Amino acid sequence: MFKCTPEQAGRLLSQPSCVVKKDVTADVAGRYKRAIESTGAQSIIQLVPQEAPLDFDVVPAIAAVPVSVFPSASPSVSAVGVGVPIPSGLTADAIQAPAAVSIPASAPVAPPADIPAPTVQPRSATASSLSRQEAIQIFVGKNHGYFEGKWKEAAQRKHQLSWNWAAFFVGFGWMGYRKMYLYSWIFIGVVVAELIAELAIGVPSSIASSINLGIAIGFGLKGNAWYQQHVNQRVDQILASHAPEQARIELARQGGTNIGAAVGFVAALLVLLGMIGVIAEG
Repeated sequence: MFKCTPEQAGRLLSQPSCVVKKDVTADVAGRYKRAIESTGAQSIIQLVPQEAPLDFDVVPAIAAVPVSVFPSASPSVSAVGVGVPIPSGLTADAIQAPAAVSIPASAPVAPPADIPAPTVQPRSATASSLSRQEAIQIFVGKNHGYFEGKWKEAAQRKHQLSWNWAAFFVGFGWMGYRKMYLYSWIFIGVVVAELIAELAIGVPSSIASSINLGIAIGFGLKGNAWYQQHVNQRVDQILASHAPEQARIELARQGGTNIGAAVGFVAALLVLLGMIGVIAEG
């Protein structure tokens, strides 16, 4: 309707509110309002406060009013979000105190053809909002597209499983690389316990190999799901406890990858296995 690009429209609707036209008559404001609401968005017409005229001022016959479009309600602005309950109504023909209007239930009204594209001012980084999808992308970092595809693929299946070769071959190292440190320690604990049981009760090597293969297959099948659970938990915690700009920094710090941790966990497992072997020979 405003002849703007999808990027401009996204920035427009991501703001708490945006004035699309001001200093217009009630008739023009009403046309904008009807056209905006015909798209499913919501808008209000707000009376511009007029200063008391001096003796030599010419008082206008109709007060100028701004038209706003917005996606979310805020106590500090006369705005209401798409899908948010509407407190009261306002018509363009009777300009009253600032209020919000609901989405009309009648058939859409054709937008006026002469509405120009609104000027969307870029917001500063500190004032920008942060969507959960963007937060997940920042947290995952490298290979986000791969994991997003795997998660979508798993969501379409009943068992919600997807295969990860890295988790299959080096499960504990891969999880350390993805900063899933608790999972890595659990994996090492399972391997060590299995080895101790094998030495203590004399489990045949064929059975031990089958157990190890089963563990590897389990990590290969569940690795992506475990990582998704880890990502969701950490992202939700960060978004709930940080402002958007600080959250970006914290997401990048806690997320991403750590090659040092991957090497460290592999070394730790080798050391533990070596110690167990020495004790067993003694």
